[in-house]
Amino acid sequence: MKCEKFMAWIFVLIFAIILAGCSAEAEPAANENLGKLTVPVETISLDKSDENFSYYDLTVQEELQQQLNGLKEKKNYTFKEPLLVMNPYGTNTTGLYLYFEEESSSSLSYTVSVDGSSDFTKTAKDANKDETQAEYQLIGLVPGEENNVSFTYKQEDGSTMIYEFTVTAPKSQSGYPIEMVQTEKAEDAELSDGLFYTLGTDGYAGYSYVFDNEGTMRAELITEDYRTDRMVFYEETLITAITDSMLARIDSLGKIVDIYQLEGFNLHHDIALNENGQLIVLATDQAKNSVEDVVLSLDLETGEYKKLLDFDDLMGSYKEMTAPVSDEKSSTWDWLHYNSIDLAGQDSMILSSRETSAIMKISGIYDNPAIDYLIGNEGVWAGTEFEDKLLTKSGDFEGQSGQHSVTYLEDDSLPEGQYYLYMFNNNYWWYLSRPDYDGPTNAKASLAREANEEDHSQFYKYLVDEKAGTYQLVQQFDVPYSSIVSSAQIYGDSIIIDSGVSKILGEYDTEGNLLAQFPYEADRFTYRIFKDTFEGYWFE
Repeated sequence: MKCEKFMAWIFVLIFAIILAGCSAEAEPAANENLGKLTVPVETISLDKSDENFSYYDLTVQEELQQQLNGLKEKKNYTFKEPLLVMNPYGTNTTGLYLYFEEESSSSLSYTVSVDGSSDFTKTAKDANKDETQAEYQLIGLVPGEENNVSFTYKQEDGSTMIYEFTVTAPKSQSGYPIEMVQTEKAEDAELSDGLFYTLGTDGYAGYSYVFDNEGTMRAELITEDYRTDRMVFYEETLITAITDSMLARIDSLGKIVDIYQLEGFNLHHDIALNENGQLIVLATDQAKNSVEDVVLSLDLETGEYKKLLDFDDLMGSYKEMTAPVSDEKSSTWDWLHYNSIDLAGQDSMILSSRETSAIMKISGIYDNPAIDYLIGNEGVWAGTEFEDKLLTKSGDFEGQSGQHSVTYLEDDSLPEGQYYLYMFNNNYWWYLSRPDYDGPTNAKASLAREANEEDHSQFYKYLVDEKAGTYQLVQQFDVPYSSIVSSAQIYGDSIIIDSGVSKILGEYDTEGNLLAQFPYEADRFTYRIFKDTFEGYWFE
């Protein structure tokens, strides 16, 4: 009996020990709130007195890196006492570099608060692959304002460390307004997640701007003196034009890691990235007598580039029907004026020709290029060898005129051979390269160059059926008028529209109902405005 009681007590004791162990495991991880700290922000400076100085020089970038490395070696930085450096690589006015050392993988979220603006909350992307070090570029500081930054650092064991600090961000280097004032917003409208980014704001060459859904500037990206027509992402880097003959590759910290000089060519309007790490580039061959009629390929790993397509070869007979346009200052043979490019499968591309108001599909682009089809005004191509390349219009609608940003869109629900093309239809008739042309025009298109309230541009979406040889207008809605430039982007459940000459950014729902509108500052126009989450680049 005594033995049984003794064994019972043993079981109770063991059970209690087990429970105690379980309770210890179930205890929540420790959280540490350090409150408000004073964290110094360092700067890096170089001698910029040389009139040819440029941050877009790999030698300059290496010198900046050496200075940054020197700061990193001064002490052992921790999350509680990190290294902060404002815009160390010279590519983002308010980009805040953050570095510290920790022995575990973790997650850093942060909130930027500024009086009069909505809070900006993101999870930052760690650019350092070493699990004992962390490096970030924090995006979201409002230029010229006192920014309160709150950090939440979550470690592997679930514990968190929290603190906040204040930093006054540099003013906009270009002097661009830090707010786009929203003039219209639909009741209860929720804009899509992401950030608007501008490309080619006239009067502010060398700068692109990033705005949140409230219209507050969250980054000012600095290039050189060229308008940035497009940005593409490649292996955690961003690639964009920085002059009219040079492209740069920029990592997520803002460091320029590669420069591509395209000697003998001028960039024009658009680039696209294929699956093999090649950039496909619209360009002008400086050795030719005509402009904006060449496509290049650029290998991003080797830097090698070559002429991929020359439309003198593909459409020389049509070129003979055209002539240069002259004024008192110059003469320009702008017979096609390609303004957008998009890849359509492995070896095909969709090109937009503003001058002819035509959309073209080119196949075999890497070895045996050929024109698959044209979508455009029948009169322009009547009597040419390309007349039989025209797709047949299915339905009664006015075709596009002076279109921009034509985009290829696959849809798994469509049968083989069908897909969509959508665009900003400028609805502007411009055809000066054939002064003797007396054929039909797009009758409803405007002849007005300046923005006005009587005319409208449209979002257009075509259903293309290659097997049937037809195209059909399946969606359209009016947007503010822009004779030239401009862009359209289907972005999740929204459509982003930049009416460039009207200088108006709009976000619409999928049915074309306006959700919000932002007039913006520019001399003549902003070439394009798109939206992106920037996840995988700046953010997780």
